[in-house]
Amino acid sequence: MFTDKVTLRVRSGRGGRGSASFRAQPFEPQGGPDGGNGGGGGDVVLTASRDLHDLSPLVQRAQLAATDGQAGAGGRKEGRRGADLVVRVPIGTAVFDAATGDLLGELAADGETLVAARGGAAGGGNIHRASSINRSPTAAGPGDPGEQRELRLELWLPADVALIGKPNAGKSTLLSALTAARPKIADYPFTTPYPELGVMFNEPGRPLTLVEIPSEKYLHQVERTRVVLLVVDARQPEELKAIRSLAGDRPALVIWTKSDLVRRPHRRRGIWVSAETGEGVEELRKAIVEAVAATPPRHRRELAGRRVALGPQTRGPAIAVERHGWGLEVTGARVDRLLDRYDLDTPAGFDRFQVALDRMGVTAALEEAGAVPGEMVRIGSAEFEYQP
Repeated sequence: MFTDKVTLRVRSGRGGRGSASFRAQPFEPQGGPDGGNGGGGGDVVLTASRDLHDLSPLVQRAQLAATDGQAGAGGRKEGRRGADLVVRVPIGTAVFDAATGDLLGELAADGETLVAARGGAAGGGNIHRASSINRSPTAAGPGDPGEQRELRLELWLPADVALIGKPNAGKSTLLSALTAARPKIADYPFTTPYPELGVMFNEPGRPLTLVEIPSEKYLHQVERTRVVLLVVDARQPEELKAIRSLAGDRPALVIWTKSDLVRRPHRRRGIWVSAETGEGVEELRKAIVEAVAATPPRHRRELAGRRVALGPQTRGPAIAVERHGWGLEVTGARVDRLLDRYDLDTPAGFDRFQVALDRMGVTAALEEAGAVPGEMVRIGSAEFEYQP
């Protein structure tokens, strides 16, 4: 089944945790820290491939995730970087942020790539945390979480000319007369359920690609086309008024099909074509070539002026203190991350954790909430006694 729109949730890999280790060798009782960095998380990368024709391979892959980076180790050993997840998409795929609608990029050429989610930064080992004040750091960096977001992919077929018209107006018959395409043709509406491509060869110019738009559901496929053919059954002239606006700001040629079924004195302005008798086909071919030559290519849509934040959203207050029957609970994305950043099992790590809480304003928030000495305070999965 032809699919030209799909929504994906992507997540890049988390950065590996750094190592908090110390060199222990004979005759070196104070070897010092030697914990290596973790590995960076893998990216989620979209790449255009000429081997794909639509987005149907991604319908069953709603969740995509790259590999996490590995943790560092002692002896200054760095963790392995997470493997990138490479997702192939057809040429002409436009990538949008599903939440904001911002266009993130277009993959218009074979091999073109777009990083949809960047891997999290690696955590630093304790060898990089040593200083003149803290010569034996016992904590290492936890590694940043990977970026995650919801994407909307749209396939814009790379065509020069679009055929638009009501069902049974003769679009498929006209496409088969102009190109080598062989769409299904029958005497009932919606014979062609999906957009159909055909290539028209002309001399001495380059070949032109034509796309049949079967219904308004696929009207976004005119995004890259330069010229629109408004195909109207000559016996139903009122249909022109209903489809004229679908051409937008593109040059439009009015094509009256089935001309062999209408008397010549009653013909309106436009190009009259009959696939049955061949009338007007060469005239139409020449008109298409001239219209495309006079119309510049459609440029890529302007990308969003800012880089959209890919990481988890942190809207709302940075710190929140809520009172319960058992004590006080402190919540907030920044506070939760402190638990991963410091080793609370060591006195030095716990002291640094308390300093970070103070700088972040948690101590002031607890005082404002009426905390009393000895009262239980919970931050994430950790519990402490409040001591001012």
